[in-house]
Amino acid sequence: MKKILILVLCVSVSVTAVSQVWQPVSSVIGFSVKMLGVTVNGSFKGLAATLKFNPETPTMSSIAASVDAATIETENTLRNRHLREKEDFFEVAKYPKISLKSTKIEKGTNGYIGYFDMTIKAITKNVKVPFTFSETNNKATFSGTFKINRKDWAIGGNTFGMSDDVTIRLTVNAISK
Repeated sequence: MKKILILVLCVSVSVTAVSQVWQPVSSVIGFSVKMLGVTVNGSFKGLAATLKFNPETPTMSSIAASVDAATIETENTLRNRHLREKEDFFEVAKYPKISLKSTKIEKGTNGYIGYFDMTIKAITKNVKVPFTFSETNNKATFSGTFKINRKDWAIGGNTFGMSDDVTIRLTVNAISK
């Protein structure tokens, strides 16, 4: 009887440790950067993601996502074309995807902290992304904001008046698979 109880407990623990798979249904990927003291906002579309996440055992979770770099939108046609085509910016024909892949996820003070390899223009750097996770009736929202230094990914070159700091905002709505 004791062996059966231990076996049941082990199975229960292993079942709860399994990360749930979430399928993205919508997303908002936004960024902002100062240019000559004025905030320029933009966004990306085309999110593709694999979300395996259990809020009880975040260390057993993994997140991988990418966006289509050509979808960059700043509400200025000339600037959009410049950002897509110029060597100092995204060169989307050569580098079509921007991606994040988790290396570690842990519980934080106000949610979770994800450590990700972020790849832009074939340059991969580690970023720390604090995020929240909320779930209701098999629907979930992942939401986070973080900053990067654009020069770490060779974005923008020495563009006069452009801040090095870029704020990125992510919100992904998902359903349980």
